[in-house]
Amino acid sequence: MCGIFGYIGQANAPEIIHQGLKRLEYRGYDSWGISIIEKDKIKTVKDVGHIPSILQKELNSKIGIGHTRWATHGGVTITNAHPHISSDKRFVLAQNGIVENYTFLKSQLEKQGYIFKTQVDTEVIVKLIEQNLIKKGDLKDSLVKSFKQLEGRNTVILLDSKDKKILAIRNGSPLILGINKDEVFLASDPLAFNHLTQNIVEINNGELIEIEKGTYKIFDINKDCYIERKPKEEKLLNIDIDKGGYDHYMLKEIVQQQHTILKASAYSEKELQPLIDRINNSKNIYTIGAGTAAYAGDQVCYYLRDIAKRNATSIRAYETESYLNIIDKNDLVIAFSQSGETADTLEAIEILKKKGVYICSVINMPGSTLSRLSDIYFMSNAGSEICVASTKVFTSQVSFGYLLAKSLIKEYSPAKKELAFLSSNLESYFNDKLFKDIKEISTKLKNKEHFFILGKGQNYHIAQEGALKIKEISYKHFEGFAAGELKHGVIALVEKGTPVISIISDDINSKDLISATYEVKARGALTIGIGDSKYKKEKSFDYFIPTATSNELKAIANVIPFQLISYYLAKALGNSIDKPRNLAKSVTVK
Repeated sequence: MCGIFGYIGQANAPEIIHQGLKRLEYRGYDSWGISIIEKDKIKTVKDVGHIPSILQKELNSKIGIGHTRWATHGGVTITNAHPHISSDKRFVLAQNGIVENYTFLKSQLEKQGYIFKTQVDTEVIVKLIEQNLIKKGDLKDSLVKSFKQLEGRNTVILLDSKDKKILAIRNGSPLILGINKDEVFLASDPLAFNHLTQNIVEINNGELIEIEKGTYKIFDINKDCYIERKPKEEKLLNIDIDKGGYDHYMLKEIVQQQHTILKASAYSEKELQPLIDRINNSKNIYTIGAGTAAYAGDQVCYYLRDIAKRNATSIRAYETESYLNIIDKNDLVIAFSQSGETADTLEAIEILKKKGVYICSVINMPGSTLSRLSDIYFMSNAGSEICVASTKVFTSQVSFGYLLAKSLIKEYSPAKKELAFLSSNLESYFNDKLFKDIKEISTKLKNKEHFFILGKGQNYHIAQEGALKIKEISYKHFEGFAAGELKHGVIALVEKGTPVISIISDDINSKDLISATYEVKARGALTIGIGDSKYKKEKSFDYFIPTATSNELKAIANVIPFQLISYYLAKALGNSIDKPRNLAKSVTVK
């Protein structure tokens, strides 16, 4: 992983590829590279760190490929950065994914005299192609044969200087074509080229794409045949990629939630009815996700149980194994993902599909693998989310889940009114005073290392998501847990000065949260309350951050201050906010 881009056309390829890679930055990466064909020779420029605003090296070509790397095998070095060149310098190759049998293949190749210059598993693919090219003499055939020797989810792109073409094969990691007259684009995400064309050709697993002179062919590597597939116009939602006057995408995307929670729930009763019918005929409901998407699933399950009185269970995608024997075709699975390409989630869904389980997905990326695997899917409609840490997609997916739960008990209209009520209140909630207050609190937390967040009931999973959001950007140790766990071990970690944040809503759990806060305060904790403004004078809190007024959507209102603490704490620490270390937006490897 993490981002692939290819181009053939009449424009200057290096500029197009550079621009495309910049639009893929949101996926997270630690190094990058661009290769082009100039006067029958391959020229490559690559480096570690962020892609510069302007390419320093002059490159001129009509064909080339690019890549952003998120290290899996080998350190973050220029040598390990993609693309990687063949020994005879005929072709370069970049890869998204992990070659799971890399060690075995490398040892076999080394026994045959092949010498490796990098630490990456991608070089194994290059050497395999070289080996097969000696035997077969045809680069496409050699690529296919080599690709079939790989284990794991891998997608590769290859630039051939001899025949002036681009070859690519998809398996697991996303890949999509864009067509514009005599130009062909190839990328991990249509966002990379949708400012230039919205004519899309979807690529499935096990398919090879061959691009030359502005044309493309699709080849099924398993059935050994070509496939006819014409472009279709896709009105992509993810086209808003400027900062809109904000210092960072993260702050912009937090503020956008005043609008996105309404967009996420912009479904009519008729559009929801097929899913409602399926739920009514299902024995159990399971949600599947990873990271923030898993917490969205947790919260949706809470609404399905609490509001709709349904048997709903949340599963972590990477821990699905023990559930596989109990989920059957009488159940319903709802998968949550921002990108729709999360490897753990896709693997679980593929297994469940084979069992005949009905799959619904809630995603933010049109044309994603998860949407195509699903029997029915719904868009989060949050627009482009460039910051690696998800904010508005989380609340969008939770908003959709709330609307679904209310619709199941025939309260669609009241749910729409409640969502509009919160949306309206968020418009005035985001103001300079709020930002100033949270910035000041974040500054006081700057030198602390260990933090705890207490939640209960509707706020339990908000405590977990709040902790995840802050640790992602601040790199501080935050833990969110149910307030009831406090006396069962966690309180042993609380000492003088330990920050403890309590989420308090005007509900049946408020007294328990106040009691828990007094318990940690008695042990010297620095206490912060987040919740309904009626509690801002509660004496158990050293500081209090009020949330936007809501009725049944307090959980959504309560998560927003955590997003802002994450932002301002990271800013105070001088961290990379939109591109935090070690993280990737689209996690296409397990």
